Amino acid sequence: MQIIVAPYSGFCFGVKRAVKKGEEIVEKEQRPIASLGPLIHNPQEITRLKNKGIIPRDNINDIEEKKVLIRTHGVPPEVYDQLKDKQLEDCTCPFVKKVQQIANEYAKQDYTILIMGNKDHPEVKGILGWALNKGIAFQDLEELNHLNLTGQKICFVAQTTENTEKFNKVVSFLEGKYPDLVVFNTICSATLERQKSAWELANKVDLMLVVGGLNSANTQQLADLCRKTGVLTKHIEKAEDIEEAWFDGINAVGVTAGASTPDWIIEEVVRTMEEIKNNVEEQVTEPTVEETTEMQEQWEQDMTKYEEVKPGDILTGKVVQINNDEVLVDVGGKSEGIIPSNELSYRKVENPNDFVKVGQEIKALVLKAENSEGNMILSKRRADQEEALVKLEKAFEENSIIEAEVIEVVKGGVLVDVGMRGFVPASLMDRGYVENLEQFIGQKLKFKVIEFNRKDRKAVLSRKAVLDEEYEQNKAKLWNEIEPGQTRKGVVQRITDFGAFVDLGGVDGLLHVSEMGWGRVNHPRDVVKEGDQIEVYVLAVDKEKERISLGLKQLIPSPWETAAQKYSPGSTITGKVVRIAPFGVFVEVEPGIDGLVHISQLAWERVEKPEDVVSIGQEVEAKVLDVDPEKKRMSLSIKEATSRPVKEKKEANRNESYPTEHIEPSGVTIGDVVGDILNDIKNE
Repeated sequence: MQIIVAPYSGFCFGVKRAVKKGEEIVEKEQRPIASLGPLIHNPQEITRLKNKGIIPRDNINDIEEKKVLIRTHGVPPEVYDQLKDKQLEDCTCPFVKKVQQIANEYAKQDYTILIMGNKDHPEVKGILGWALNKGIAFQDLEELNHLNLTGQKICFVAQTTENTEKFNKVVSFLEGKYPDLVVFNTICSATLERQKSAWELANKVDLMLVVGGLNSANTQQLADLCRKTGVLTKHIEKAEDIEEAWFDGINAVGVTAGASTPDWIIEEVVRTMEEIKNNVEEQVTEPTVEETTEMQEQWEQDMTKYEEVKPGDILTGKVVQINNDEVLVDVGGKSEGIIPSNELSYRKVENPNDFVKVGQEIKALVLKAENSEGNMILSKRRADQEEALVKLEKAFEENSIIEAEVIEVVKGGVLVDVGMRGFVPASLMDRGYVENLEQFIGQKLKFKVIEFNRKDRKAVLSRKAVLDEEYEQNKAKLWNEIEPGQTRKGVVQRITDFGAFVDLGGVDGLLHVSEMGWGRVNHPRDVVKEGDQIEVYVLAVDKEKERISLGLKQLIPSPWETAAQKYSPGSTITGKVVRIAPFGVFVEVEPGIDGLVHISQLAWERVEKPEDVVSIGQEVEAKVLDVDPEKKRMSLSIKEATSRPVKEKKEANRNESYPTEHIEPSGVTIGDVVGDILNDIKNE
């Protein structure tokens, strides 16, 4: 009897880290410490650690020890607060910590956190705590299908020990149902390695022993995975659980272990099986006459079917072995079919495991019914090509869209994977010129088949055809929906001296420089750059001329709304001279608010030209005379902010000695002057 231990089994990185940290602390402290719940899910290892001084406590109130280990499965955030009086050592597995961070981050963004896993498992309980009461745990598709999540933003994660196949099925279900979805494959690499290793081993042996705690989620997943291969599988915790009767007629036994199973338990299990192997004589039972006849008839049927196979036929078989240069496939013949590695795919094959897996059912085309050694020679590459030709011909005739991955840049365009090589000319990869085609490598994109020749096995595809169609659809939809007063998202496509053109989804709108801010904008590039995703306000829509006017400043409060409260008459401001006119100067009080200093308010002495007193860009101090937020007007005085000359003071006092009726120098109020001037400017 052959005994094979899976290459990936036993303690994972996170468990090793937690156990090592616990042992080091106990040795240093020389007194017992506590772990909140079992540090890991393995009863035998927990007993060993307890004897060393690491005491598991299920209830926070029962913890007497000064130092406490947070278990590898993690805890909800409130537990840290409850243990603030203790010395904490966080042994949470880094992979679990990552799931907690994702759940917390997206919960703060108002996502519903979907967690695939056992809601009663401590790891999932911890993740639910970090999800801020926005988490939902489920175990399978049936349970998920009963949840009503319509209209919600979904963040999907998994318990780190979950099954990869089940995870992928859930992703497919969610992608087809919820548009606002983000997915994180949080199954840890150690779990993936153990699952792959166990699957491959289970397909080679007659019996699988899965070693680990019966309450260990990752060990349970391993046992379920092995059973799916059809091999007899036993889940045990320790060597004493092994029954000798299991090994009757068994030629090969596989051993794998969960991530929380220590090496010493695995070694005990192997040692016990070695003893059984040495003590028990293998019994060979001869088949009965009836059984022999039945096997002979079945063999003859298989051989008849096998002899009818001819080159060009496409067979379905199961991958049973993968070697460096070939793959063996069970197609029901007298021996396995062989697929040379260069016949696995039209892509370069460096590692056959990247293209097929043991146990996978595949289709293969017969190249030779039998070679000199009696094996059938097959080609997966050519079977895939035949299937692809059918798919491409249908897409060509129906003008339908297909998806394909870009795999290589060649002269004049790119090659895509459509089950065979498809060619996309560079001019058909986008709606405009593409300088660097390498950016598309590895991307799965949508295409239309524009040329197809089955005889030559050639297909030419176009991404531009898909984009043009989407553009026209989006354009028609936008013109049907857009109205003044809406707020829309867009992408800055082009910048000019007078503004920026923003793509609203098939149609460009003009964001004029004057509408970019309440203050003065020297150039549009000071506010936006090409490629920026921005929100804009729709000012005007002309559907006949297909013109849209946009604004940015309308989405932020106007500074004039608070101007009256901030700048009361009599207060003093500091501003910059931004424009000079014959009748006065304009001073920027703050972005969006310019105040007028009339020529008569520039200085106490008579001013012929404003530029004799101030210059563009000069900072000045001025007193607020009047503020009119509705008309967006502010009157300022520079001279009132300065001391009055002595000569003029005496003249003023002399005038006060002879009271007369008070008349403004110009005969009108400052507000009237400002209003008339602004109206003249507007009319010009």
